[in-house]
Amino acid sequence: MNRLFLLICLMLLSVSVAAQRQLVVCDVETFEPISKVSVTSSAGTQITDSLGIFSVPDTCKSISLTHLNYESRLLRLSEVRDTVYLVSKDFGLHEVVVFGKGKDDGLRERINNMVKINKTDAQLLAIDPSSGGNLLGFIGSVIGKLIPAKKSSKTKRREKAREILENY
Repeated sequence: MNRLFLLICLMLLSVSVAAQRQLVVCDVETFEPISKVSVTSSAGTQITDSLGIFSVPDTCKSISLTHLNYESRLLRLSEVRDTVYLVSKDFGLHEVVVFGKGKDDGLRERINNMVKINKTDAQLLAIDPSSGGNLLGFIGSVIGKLIPAKKSSKTKRREKAREILENY
């Protein structure tokens, strides 16, 4: 019986067990774990679990981390302790102004009175881009608006309208 026990112990010691490191992927701003990060190494590709955890063999030298909402990152495992931080991608969204239908206290009329479209702006809005339009005239009007000039009453009305909208 002792020989059998000794034989089993020797066999277990002789089998090489691959050591693995367990790492966590977190957001750099919120420090919260990120799930479904694709981790590629020489051992293959795997996905982090709901806690942002993945395992990688010690034989791997580097890993590549990719996620749809985060910047991709390539790391050497010698530089990483236990946590990898990813930076979120900046999705620049344009400002949206929403007007609801509800109680009308004359705000819409006041804004429309302050922001009147002059003849040139109306002509520019009416230009069909597929027809080519008057490109030089359009460039001239845009440059004219970019060059600072004396504030006209129209500009003052627009500024008042913006101020009303910001305070609304």
